[in-house]
Amino acid sequence: MTPVDVTLGQVARQAGVSPATASRALNGKNGVKPDVRERVKIIADALGYRPNRAARNLAGGRTSVIGLIIGSSHFRDDFYATTLVEAVAFEADRHDEGLMLLTDSKSPSTAVRNMVSDGLVEGVIVGALAAGDEWVVELIEANVPTVLVGAHPPQPDVCVVDVETLRSTADLVGHMIDSGCERLAILTGPSYRQDALTRLDGFRLAHSERDLAVDEDLVFRSNYRRRSGYDLSDTIIESGANGVFASNDDMAFGLFQGLRERHVSVPGDISLAGFDGTFSTDLSAPELTTIVVPYEQLAQAAVRSLVQLIDGETPAMVQMIEPEIRFGETTRPPNN
Repeated sequence: MTPVDVTLGQVARQAGVSPATASRALNGKNGVKPDVRERVKIIADALGYRPNRAARNLAGGRTSVIGLIIGSSHFRDDFYATTLVEAVAFEADRHDEGLMLLTDSKSPSTAVRNMVSDGLVEGVIVGALAAGDEWVVELIEANVPTVLVGAHPPQPDVCVVDVETLRSTADLVGHMIDSGCERLAILTGPSYRQDALTRLDGFRLAHSERDLAVDEDLVFRSNYRRRSGYDLSDTIIESGANGVFASNDDMAFGLFQGLRERHVSVPGDISLAGFDGTFSTDLSAPELTTIVVPYEQLAQAAVRSLVQLIDGETPAMVQMIEPEIRFGETTRPPNN
């Protein structure tokens, strides 16, 4: 094997580190332990590794770039995703990391692996819209530094940063029941989304804790879209529900618009609550009761964990960020 044939990936494998860490070590970047830096240099010299022109050019400028994979070409329609993008971009900048956004929902794993091998991307944060996709598993098996943010299927030995959903949903739904919503409906999210399933579980848990049965006729399958909440307005009214927990604020806002057009009072006739905290200002009269997702904290934990992985450290494998229940004017106070 001639020096020209030796790649950064080969050096990294023999040194037992990621390509990103090997690149940092060889380019004199901060965040690499002295013994790791020395080991990488020794192996690179032994193999006769020489960085290619593109790598040398990158070494002369800003080489620290992480990827954020949303996993859907329609991510602009998902307010959770767009809010997360903004938070991760801000936090990456604080860590002096560039950010590359990837939205290919088909098979970006090969492209990402190549970018990591070439030193273009050091690691990736994978958002919840990509949950369950086969290529996410491919990235993990390829030892690409990866942090999963949001609700994903369980992945052993993979760093996950998520917001606590089950208990917080049960607490808010319990508040609505205790406030007099004896016919409480739920607008679910799509069945393939882990967060939607957990919010439905929280809805059921609140009933179970009060020895109440869930009326399955009041479980309305939906898709997280504002239009779906609006389109269910007549159905909700006809169901006789006097309270609705929408699994995200977008559907809650759509439903509120529909109820207002039909002269249904919120919360006088129907109490309403959501989840995410993204649309409370849109419901300024009245303000929406909702569970506020701490996007900044999610982004901080995700970026911090990814940087630790890139630097050869071991972050906490599971980090749950506690949300806040913000009571607005769309639900009645307890015992009222």
